[in-house]
Amino acid sequence: MITVMIEDNNIQAKIFVEFIRTLPFAAVIETQEKCFEEACAECNGRPASEFFDELLHQVKKHFNNA
Repeated sequence: MITVMIEDNNIQAKIFVEFIRTLPFAAVIETQEKCFEEACAECNGRPASEFFDELLHQVKKHFNNA
């Protein structure tokens, strides 16, 4: 399972969430218990840009050592 946190304070995020709702293999669970930053910190969340930078680094490392 993958958890994606989206702070839906703009129209693009709201459209994206509505799209996810249409997917048969995904579920949207809404919660307002914590602010976005607190929820991300609690699950060791990282910004998407940081995640993709690390992913690219790992892919390059894997194929350079292959």
